[in-house]
Amino acid sequence: MDRVATKRATKESFSEFGSVVTMPTGATTSQGPAYKFWSDIVHYRINGETEIGICTVYATGVRALSGAERHPGTPEILIPIDGPFVLPLVRELNGKFCVDAFTVEVGEAVVINAGVWHGPCFPLNQKSESYFVIFRRGTPAHDVERCEFPALEVI
Repeated sequence: MDRVATKRATKESFSEFGSVVTMPTGATTSQGPAYKFWSDIVHYRINGETEIGICTVYATGVRALSGAERHPGTPEILIPIDGPFVLPLVRELNGKFCVDAFTVEVGEAVVINAGVWHGPCFPLNQKSESYFVIFRRGTPAHDVERCEFPALEVI
């Protein structure tokens, strides 16, 4: 089984697939004695009503990926809840599937562009991990394409 090394999701490393949201370091949009607020950090477009779901993934030993899905009509936002995760993203190059895998920490989020192939996340250091999934309402039933390929190990 071929192996894919995991790398940190940063604005630069993830830009081909979407956006990464991290804690801003610049000036706040607004602040007071009990809060700081940063606005306009990342942009994405969803036409229509959105839905929020929660996905829980489980460690099963080897992180094997043998398929992916994409949503041609909507971006997908993933936000770790109780631990960091590994997100595999897939590109099709010359008829072959190539996988990039990114770690996303608690306190961060990723916006996967519409049409980008992705696998389910893997827990990074825990037996299970949950994350929020945000996309256009009805996406799981009406905006999913799937593909399969020879299994790869994500390390």
